[in-house]
Amino acid sequence: MASRQPSEGSTVLISLILWVIIFALLNIGSNFFRSSEGATILGGFVGSFLFFLQMTFIGAIKRDVKLLETVLAVIITAMISSSVHRVSGTTSIIFSIGWIFYLNHASTKIYSKLEETNTVVSGKKRK
Repeated sequence: MASRQPSEGSTVLISLILWVIIFALLNIGSNFFRSSEGATILGGFVGSFLFFLQMTFIGAIKRDVKLLETVLAVIITAMISSSVHRVSGTTSIIFSIGWIFYLNHASTKIYSKLEETNTVVSGKKRK
């Protein structure tokens, strides 16, 4: 039984709604994120989810996300997280780099399975 992939429209909508919610959370909770060192780092981690959602949004619109889009998403994330605290901006960059590695790994894993499936299906049709 094959699992269904979500449509591009629903992915765009969900990532946009979650991006707005997390953006609001960062702004509303900015006093909390400034309160201690741990909370400041947590602010950067929460801010890095903005990057993840931006990449999801861009990936749903364009299938091939290039370096320029990735760098711009990191810069936007760092600017938003820096509005909470400078350390939050820096840690959001570090966590966003972690998201880049995760997304690259997940994408490679998913698309290699899709290519294997397409190869097997096309191989059966040729015979």
